[in-house]
Amino acid sequence: MSSVSILRTMLISVILFSFVLVSNAQAKPEQGKKFKDWTVICEKLPKSQQEICNIFQNVTNDKDKVVMQIAIGYPPGKSEPQALITLPLGVLLPPGIEFKGGTAEAIRAPFGVCVKNGCVAVVPLNASIIKGMKAGTKGSIKFAAAQKKIIEIPVSLSGFTAAFNSLKK
Repeated sequence: MSSVSILRTMLISVILFSFVLVSNAQAKPEQGKKFKDWTVICEKLPKSQQEICNIFQNVTNDKDKVVMQIAIGYPPGKSEPQALITLPLGVLLPPGIEFKGGTAEAIRAPFGVCVKNGCVAVVPLNASIIKGMKAGTKGSIKFAAAQKKIIEIPVSLSGFTAAFNSLKK
């Protein structure tokens, strides 16, 4: 093999390696980056120190108090994303929640646990739900509060597509 062909092979290898580095750098979400109404937040898992990133949105009332938080991401070891929806303490637990994401069909999910910040429901998000969220402009969360009063909280999908796409593995 001539020195020219060795040099050419090395140059091609360096160029290909550079593309891999650039694509990997672009694939990692940027902590704190805002996509309209969605924000990226990354954290290290306590035991494994593996960094995971989610997109989230806080919904506040007219007094700027957070009344609902939705975080979407890929849990470790899972290929489908899920939403963690946190509502204030005082919700009726047995009915769970109803999540409607844009043009997707509404789905029901039970509450999994209540902690000091509120009660959490985990909603698996399949491809058709994600597609509906990307196609829509708003979603909603319905739940029952005291005296079985049904409350519906809007979720903005403005910026959702770009935010969700930033999570690609």
